[in-house]
Amino acid sequence: MTKLTLLSLALLAIGLVFWAVYDAQGASVGENGVLQEPFHFLALGWLFVLAGVATLAGAVCVRTVKRLVGAK
Repeated sequence: MTKLTLLSLALLAIGLVFWAVYDAQGASVGENGVLQEPFHFLALGWLFVLAGVATLAGAVCVRTVKRLVGAK
């Protein structure tokens, strides 16, 4: 595995951890009727998952280009 692939897997794992924390904390309604929910974990989870997917796609492109150039 290349460093780029490991980085993408780490980003995906961090995103999944953020989603798990969001799910574990849950939501509650305060005494004043305001919903209190940790939306920042949801947004950070999406950010890291999308960054991981983009990095993984970049790693696949780099590997494909190296194989095509090396095949000549």
